Amino acid sequence: MARPGPTTTRHPSHPLRVLFVEGHLRENGGLRVVLDLARRFEAAGVSTTVFALEKVRGVPTAAVDPATRLVFGADATVPTPRRLPRELRRLVREARRHDVVVSGSEIGHGVLAGWLAARATRTPFVVLAQGDLDEAVQAWVPPHLRRLTRLADAHADATICVSPGLVAGIVANGQPPERTHVVVNGVDVDGLRARAAELPRRGRHGPRRVVALGRLTPHKGFDLLVRASAAVRARGLEHELLIAGEGDERAALERLVADLGADHVQLPGFTEHPEAVLAGADVFVSSSRTEAMPLTLLEALALGTPVIATDCSVGSRMLLDDGRLGRLVPTESLEALTEALAEHLADPAPLREAAAAGPEHARRFDPQALAEEHLRILARTAGVRYDPVRQVQAV
Repeated sequence: MARPGPTTTRHPSHPLRVLFVEGHLRENGGLRVVLDLARRFEAAGVSTTVFALEKVRGVPTAAVDPATRLVFGADATVPTPRRLPRELRRLVREARRHDVVVSGSEIGHGVLAGWLAARATRTPFVVLAQGDLDEAVQAWVPPHLRRLTRLADAHADATICVSPGLVAGIVANGQPPERTHVVVNGVDVDGLRARAAELPRRGRHGPRRVVALGRLTPHKGFDLLVRASAAVRARGLEHELLIAGEGDERAALERLVADLGADHVQLPGFTEHPEAVLAGADVFVSSSRTEAMPLTLLEALALGTPVIATDCSVGSRMLLDDGRLGRLVPTESLEALTEALAEHLADPAPLREAAAAGPEHARRFDPQALAEEHLRILARTAGVRYDPVRQVQAV
């Protein structure tokens, strides 16, 4: 039986009302994308709510713009059997008040709860795919939830992929091509550079600084970076390596640092100002095993910071213009990463010259224009008469 198409005009008399669903507000790049969209939507007069199923405590959480309406399902300290019904009831109530429900990720409790609430209220459901579906399901979704997760993704009324490299996996999972869209991540170049300029920066004295940012998880490949950095230092190329972020791999990375005697490696934890870390770097390294459209890589370009990155995705290649704006190395190759880092520390001029073109290239990824494209898709899917071009104002 053919699946029904999105509703035509549901609420023609009012502006679009958008409900984003997240599992929690733990800081990560994907959540930053969602919160920036919510801020821009709200500033444009689009009624926007961010619904977080769990209110977590004791971990770094993302900052939500005061103008964005924020609703929590339940406190994470409440036992799961009592928490889930409460979360779903509140989410269903919110879904009834909105024209479209948007999951901020292709996996996680947010996509499952969002899909169920949308079905219960007959509200159009959209997935913002921020990672490769097959890889994400295998790496992050418990076996007993994998089939249901794939079902939710396949039955979304629309899927918005942050990279063209994600489309094939979404379509193979059952989403028709005509409901699959690509809207890449963006960066406010001028705003980012202004914030970086206002923050304290390290002096140019001392060893050169190699930096990486992100959650301390296996897919970020920080273990490879630590090994490459230690090998480069053993050649007499002095530098310090700073990996800013927090996550489950901290203990394993600390053991690796100790085993290698790599006392030049710092793991300072979460930073509220990644722009300052990037701006103060001699080189930014993205050692990921998998990425979609890495936001931190785009921010490094915007700041004119030299970049070395694994060639792990269409998104990374797109951002670095097939290697014109930074050094691309094969994924999972310790040897290639070591050589790239050694070559830059021995002669930084080539990557510095490439990085000089980064800010202008990053301007192609204008977040305001991209927010407008998101709104076009959401309005069309919700069946609401709405023209985002006229209503989205610069923020």
